[in-house]
Amino acid sequence: MKPIPIDQALQIHQQAQQLFDQSQVDAGIQAMAETIGAQIEHDFPLLLCVMNGGLYLTGQLMRYWDFPMTVDYVHATRYRLSTLGRNVLWKAYAQNSLQDRHVIIVDDIFDQGYTLEEIKAYCLKQGAKKCTSAFLIRKTHQRKKADIEADYAALECEDLYVYGSGMDFSSHFRNLSGIYAVPNEQAGR
Repeated sequence: MKPIPIDQALQIHQQAQQLFDQSQVDAGIQAMAETIGAQIEHDFPLLLCVMNGGLYLTGQLMRYWDFPMTVDYVHATRYRLSTLGRNVLWKAYAQNSLQDRHVIIVDDIFDQGYTLEEIKAYCLKQGAKKCTSAFLIRKTHQRKKADIEADYAALECEDLYVYGSGMDFSSHFRNLSGIYAVPNEQAGR
């Protein structure tokens, strides 16, 4: 799916449903951060941000953690400007050693599990002693294909095309503080 012009994106955004406002997003992230933090603070974890969607959540999680950690990123995507896809395309690998580290994989949305499955396999192959995953949103549906589950999710939603709080709609709106659902007829599915 080629990015749509901003005027068309603005028109669709006006019809979108807000699923979570900023206070709900913040509360979900804080609760998840406290739960994870209590379990990992002595592990000297390596936060592995999955670009671009995981950038927002990674920054928000770090606000709540004052213990030593390393922050790195990977760029692995299965969407490539579309809404569906199976094969993961790697654009960048971690720069730090993952050997004997507890890696916290941070991404925006857990949908079918393909991307997480690929990234976790990469981390373990690089010698990570443990991998934990943290997502902003977990979709609840029956389309899950990969044999993996998210360890943590700040929020859950139905099987909708969502954007905001780090997630994009056709390359737009990652910067919004709330989370919105594109009307079904506009979702591109």
